[in-house]
Amino acid sequence: MNIQICSLLSKKNLRFLNSHLKSLNRLKIPSNCKLKIIFVINPKIYKIRNLIKNFLNNKDYLIIESIKDNIPESRNVFLKFLENKNVQYAGFVDDDCLIDQNWLCNMIKFVNKNNCDIVGGPQYHKVKDNIFRNYYSVLEPTHNHGQIVRWVATNNCFFSSKVFSKSKVFFDSKFARVGGSDQLFFSKLSRKKFIIRWNKRSFITENFNPQREKKKWFFKRNLRYGYSGNLIDKKNYGKISLIIIFIKLFYLIIGALFLVLIPSRKNYIKASFLLLRALGRLMGFLNYKPKKYI
Repeated sequence: MNIQICSLLSKKNLRFLNSHLKSLNRLKIPSNCKLKIIFVINPKIYKIRNLIKNFLNNKDYLIIESIKDNIPESRNVFLKFLENKNVQYAGFVDDDCLIDQNWLCNMIKFVNKNNCDIVGGPQYHKVKDNIFRNYYSVLEPTHNHGQIVRWVATNNCFFSSKVFSKSKVFFDSKFARVGGSDQLFFSKLSRKKFIIRWNKRSFITENFNPQREKKKWFFKRNLRYGYSGNLIDKKNYGKISLIIIFIKLFYLIIGALFLVLIPSRKNYIKASFLLLRALGRLMGFLNYKPKKYI
């Protein structure tokens, strides 16, 4: 079985590259699988190829250049690269994360036992201030093991060759600044009857990032989820998207008010996040466009 896993290497995450590469080097590979790691990088950081060579001493890998400094477009570079390859499964992982050594083995076990085309898994986070554990637990999706879901994130996903050989679905480059291109990509596949499931046993862990251990970052991220959600709904639902958006806006506000009535620290965090996403959707109606990705 031929498998190729892609990691987009970015300039902003170069400080995490050593730990990321070490985790990939420790990755266990089932005896019946042949793994190749594909690094898609911008030419501006092409000098890091020597660093990759030093750390990945027992893994097969390939470096591909992405001319545009655009995350959705770089993901498409990998998908197009796969189109004529003899590859049964592929996936994406984030370059600021540590990959659990059993990640691939657990993915293979999961797809062998479950009827699915796409698999997503959890992302955990290293933190220094424990107050932010609740923030991350609220921010990240919570699904049951084996559950069918509508979409997963590209920070931790695994999918069959049907995705890149038959679907003709690609990441939308217009989402580069607002984020959400992965949600749109996988939700489109879900609407095309691709089965997406959740695998709790294949996890990754995001490195500690001091820029993210601030309340302000979480507030901005939830605003972004709101206005990118509007754009995703417009792409997915077309003429009826306005109705869908208003329904979701109503749900966010009612959900927040309900949580406030059940006092707990975690519920207050959830309520604030829901209200920020509602505000983000309202900002989307005003055609708000962020200057950079949050």
